[in-house]
Amino acid sequence: MAEAPAGEFGLIAALAELFGPSPPEVILGIGDDCAVLDPGGPEYLLWTVDTLVEGVHFDLAWSSLRQLGRKAVAVNVSDLAAMGGRPAYALLSLGWPPHRDLSLALEVGEGVAEAAREFQVAVIGGDTVASPLGVTLTLTLLGRVPKEELLTRAGARVGDGVYVTGPLGEAAAGVEVLRRRLALPPEVREPLVRAHLDPVPQPAAGRLLAAKRLASACIDLSDGVASDLGHICRFSRVGARVEAARVPLTPALTAAARLLGLDPVAVALTGGEDYQLLFTSAAPEATLKKLFRSAGLAAPTRIGEIIPGAEVLLTGPAGDRVITGRGYDHFRLDREQEPG
Repeated sequence: MAEAPAGEFGLIAALAELFGPSPPEVILGIGDDCAVLDPGGPEYLLWTVDTLVEGVHFDLAWSSLRQLGRKAVAVNVSDLAAMGGRPAYALLSLGWPPHRDLSLALEVGEGVAEAAREFQVAVIGGDTVASPLGVTLTLTLLGRVPKEELLTRAGARVGDGVYVTGPLGEAAAGVEVLRRRLALPPEVREPLVRAHLDPVPQPAAGRLLAAKRLASACIDLSDGVASDLGHICRFSRVGARVEAARVPLTPALTAAARLLGLDPVAVALTGGEDYQLLFTSAAPEATLKKLFRSAGLAAPTRIGEIIPGAEVLLTGPAGDRVITGRGYDHFRLDREQEPG
């Protein structure tokens, strides 16, 4: 019997080894936000897939089926955004418990259709199956990107700034607010819950970074900065330093984290499900902010710098500490993971 892989990313690496090398038309296979294929012509094809599982990614006690459908599209669009791509076509696989009212499954479809129209995605096929243990929803998304504009996790260089396109940690805090049924003022509760239930991907920011050649590396924030910046460092063979004082925290997150007895910076860096973009860039910070604002987008926030080494360090009042890989992992058995 083969030795058990070490966690989610160990499993991915072991599976990649089993599957063997990709054919020559595959420019990037397992390991980035999307697989990249070269069909000939001026554009690459981007291919990604995400699965949402009842009891893992969502709880129907507080998430509507329509929200679930919207989220399935959003998280896939986020993967394409991280590579500078435009979404085009989707395949939907829906697992539905046979004892539940089948007409309710149409509410999932309504959410998928609504988000697909919003992000200009055509849903062109898929599969439906019985799922006795709960609802599962898998969406496969195909997109395109001009070859010279492809963004990947590799390419960060020492001295590059590390940026995020928006505030962090709200979705992770929102999960805990829902789980613990916390009674909070609406101005605190609503943005946190909305961030978890109806995330907003950043395809326009991804296209701007790609078209203007502003990013040396890019990834979407699904597992948290501590993990996702670690991926950029591993692929780029560099280290990074994040400054705790620069991490963008909203008043709602800060207030909720204090009530939950959590460090807001830790939630922001390890909680996951932000679906903002994390990117590195050699461009001056003022230039980046000007270009984002000119495109009608919120200015990105510089949270750190690429440095020599291999670790992600967090700089705070007590000095530097290593935070590499402390984001969400589906197969960790301990309970030290931050919510998200």
